[in-house]
Amino acid sequence: MIKFAYIRNDVLFFVLNHPGAKQEFDNNIQSIKSALNFYTPDECSDTFISDIKAFVTHTPHKEIEFKVHEPVLYPERSKGEFTIEIKDEKLHALAQSIQKIIKEHLDDS
Repeated sequence: MIKFAYIRNDVLFFVLNHPGAKQEFDNNIQSIKSALNFYTPDECSDTFISDIKAFVTHTPHKEIEFKVHEPVLYPERSKGEFTIEIKDEKLHALAQSIQKIIKEHLDDS
């Protein structure tokens, strides 16, 4: 139900397409604000957000051209050193494959 979001004048705006989504968003906005104030990742430290707001747009959907920016690459924070205590075999194998990818990525860099 989120059409898009943008930052203007240090305010993060969410544009929603349904009044019900706005009501749900308003019910959770304090949780979102406290999470952003509690922890800001290093790669976002230069972006200050003073407030979060949402509004509903009733304009018909049309194609929007967005500026294409260079992709933001975030450094891997995990070293792959975690225990996997999943009993389901498929999920355990998936978690192991993720762990292996992380360790291989660290070896390559």
